[in-house]
Parts: sequence; structure tokens; C-alpha cells
Amino acid sequence: MPWLETAPMDERLQFIADHQRGHYATTELCERYGVSRKTGYKWLTRYYAEGPLGLRERSHAPHHCPHRIDTALAALLSATRRAHPTWGPEKLLQYLAPRHPERKSWPAVSTVADLLTREGLVRSRRRRRRPVDPGVVPIHTTHPNDLWTTDFKGHFKTRDGVYCYPLTIADQHTCYLIGI
Repeated sequence: MPWLETAPMDERLQFIADHQRGHYATTELCERYGVSRKTGYKWLTRYYAEGPLGLRERSHAPHHCPHRIDTALAALLSATRRAHPTWGPEKLLQYLAPRHPERKSWPAVSTVADLLTREGLVRSRRRRRRPVDPGVVPIHTTHPNDLWTTDFKGHFKTRDGVYCYPLTIADQHTCYLIGI
């Protein structure tokens, strides 16, 4: 038996049609369609306000962002960075603030850094490798007792005033402490 495939829009239209027939209460209808009552009422409200187009999926993105950098400021920051390609976001803000006293608030350094990255004005740095002695063999074990390690834990004074110099012996694979 083939699977029955339906589109969400078709299901919503069927929900509206079943509601208009009046055979079921809204709560029972929502149960039958596997949606919450809040969602069922939302679909009904949208359908009666906008018709079938009101049942389409809508974007969940916010309509506005109150802390977004305005385009004029973004252009000013980008132009200044292009004129001084070695300056970072903090230096750009320090340079521009006294030259534009009419602007009361400036974005955070991290926000300017994000803007510069988005605009492609930041070159990514090469990651440096840690220097490794050529004689060091990387530690890799596959079974217990492949490799035992010794570790000097530092010295301390016991109660009788004698110094103790502990040395531990452990299995590298299991981290089992063999002796001290």
C-alpha cells in the first residue's frame, strides 16, 4: 500500500472545510488534525481575514532589528577601512568618533568587526602550527599497556619536615595509575 502524501496547504484547507461543515467542535477538529487549539484558531482567523492565501507559511524572521547599523554608518565604516586597510574595528571607531561629533552613539567593536567580515574587508590569518621537536614521537596507543608514562608531581614537605618527591607511573591508554 503506498503512503498517502499530502501538502501542508491541502491539510489546512481540509481543516477549514471540515470546520465550515460544522460536524466537529474546534477542539475535536484540532485533535483530529494533530495541531494545538491555538494553531487551529490562528488558521481560522487568517482564512477569514485573507482567504486561502492566509494559510501559507510565513517567515519567522523579525520585521525590524532595532540595533542594526544604518546603511550610512556601515558605508562610512567600510570606506574608512578601505582607506586604512591595516586598522582594526577599535581603531576605526576611535578615528571616526571625534570627526563625527553629531553622532551620539557608535556600535560596539564586535559589531564593527562583524560588519568588516561581512563586507570582505578582513583577511583571514594563517593558523600557526606549534613547533614540534622532530625527535618527538606522537603518543598513540591502541591497547592497554602499550605505553606507560612517568610524571613528576613536584615536591612538598611532609609533617616531619622531610621533602617528598612523588613520581607516578600510569598506563597511557587507560589512564590507570600503576604506582606512585
